[in-house]
Amino acid sequence: MFTDTINTCAANAARIARLSANNPLGFWVSSAMAGAYVGLGIILIFTLGNLLDPSIRPLVMGATFVSP
Repeated sequence: MFTDTINTCAANAARIARLSANNPLGFWVSSAMAGAYVGLGIILIFTLGNLLDPSIRPLVMGATFVSP
């Protein structure tokens, strides 16, 4: 049932393990960039959430987090 999904996740994990073994600096840079993107997203969520009425704040913050 979930075999394709599990195989895809396993292949991705193997790719990440190879990257960390073959190119540790590249792995750390990509990890730092991913953390920076998450941090910018959190800043955006709280900035937009603080501008609104507290009754709809969770809805807007959640919608901002999910939007592409």
